[in-house]
Amino acid sequence: MFEKGDLVTYGCKGVCEVKNITTLNLEGIPKDRLYYEMQSMVNAGSRIFSPVGQEEKNAMRAVLTKEEAEELLGQLPECRLCWEKDERRREETYRRIINHSDARGMLCMIRTITDYGRERVLEGRRMPAMDSRYLKAAEDNLYAELSIAMEIPRSAFKEYMAARMGELSGALQAL
Repeated sequence: MFEKGDLVTYGCKGVCEVKNITTLNLEGIPKDRLYYEMQSMVNAGSRIFSPVGQEEKNAMRAVLTKEEAEELLGQLPECRLCWEKDERRREETYRRIINHSDARGMLCMIRTITDYGRERVLEGRRMPAMDSRYLKAAEDNLYAELSIAMEIPRSAFKEYMAARMGELSGALQAL
């Protein structure tokens, strides 16, 4: 069970702060049922309610620790998704990763889509809108979590990741 003030990831909503643990005074909802009242760190205006005791079902977990974040980023060189040519199946994969708040999956997704986007630009083409949309969602959710875990300001984290991925690209080209 999470406590008031804890930072958690909540499915596709990304990082949220548990503001309160309360009951809901709504018709048809048991008065003795406890809910987490959360505020999104990505979309500050939204309030989210989730039943206590259903954390796993709702893809709710504690934000990564600094050690876990560093270990995750250490996997960046080998982190890739198998490229699915069928756009619908690719979208299903993206949606599943984001909805389950899968940190490693999002990292691999970011790396794969970014590499694909670079290839498209070199060919004089643009990245499909669907891939761009899911890239942004994965970056928003994962970078918010990693910036908290690694104590790097959110505004600087995208540059930090671009540098990490740039170093990786340079190292791979040198091989």
